Formats: sequence, C-alpha cells, structure tokens
Amino acid sequence: MKALQRTALIIALGLAAGGCSVVEYKSTAQVGREDLKNAQGHVVGYKDVMRNAASGEEIAQISLFVPRIENGDVVGYEERIRGGSILRDLNGRRIGGRLVDSRSRGTNPQSKGLLIMVRGKQPERLTTAHAPDIDELMQLARLTN
Repeated sequence: MKALQRTALIIALGLAAGGCSVVEYKSTAQVGREDLKNAQGHVVGYKDVMRNAASGEEIAQISLFVPRIENGDVVGYEERIRGGSILRDLNGRRIGGRLVDSRSRGTNPQSKGLLIMVRGKQPERLTTAHAPDIDELMQLARLTN
C-alpha cells in the first residue's frame, strides 16, 4: 500500500511541475495594417504584415473587398467575413453589415442575407468599378519579386 501512495505522490508532483512550466508561445505577431487604395482613392482592401517570432520572417496577407454597385455606380465595398460581410464606404469606414443566416436558405435559397446599412451624406462623384489585374494588385501591395 505504501508503494501505491508513493507512486501517486510522484505522479501528482510531476503533473504540478509540468503545469507550472507551460509557457504561452505565439508563433506570429501582427506588425502592421495598411489600407490598399485604387487609382480613384477608394479603399479596396488592406494588407496585414505579420512577423514569425522564431525566424523573424515577415508575412503579408492581402484582403480585397468586393465592390457594391447600385445603378451602375460604386457606392461602397463589402469585406467578406465568416457569417456575412462588413459594408464599408469609399473611404474604408464601416457603414453596415450583412448577416447570412443559413436557417432561411431552406425557404429562400437565393437570399444573400439580412442587410443593415447606415449611409450618411452622399459623395460628390461616383465612379464605376473594374476588376484589377495582377500587376495592379502587386503595385497596391508593394510586393516585389
């Protein structure tokens, strides 16, 4: 019986010592975030720069927004996120959101979800959107080979 108690005590002390030695380690840390603008000055995305803590390597992640077009004019952009999207104006400020609820897809499969948008003063000029090519995207992100 004494050997069983000694074994249980050693295991308990080992687990306690192991729990105290756990160190939280974050492999990457965000260094900066930069808005990406097109030729008209609209914020069309952003670039996140992250640094690997172990090697010091910097990683750039680019997120582009989808233009929101009404009557042939660009009135804002949508940032796609899990569960919906965030609506942004031409300057990149958040003006609303879209919630995609999968429960309503059974009765209305073409639904894009509930849209809540708060629009302030209309901009002076509206422009049409075009899809950027790879050279424009590399120039926006300031990436070089």
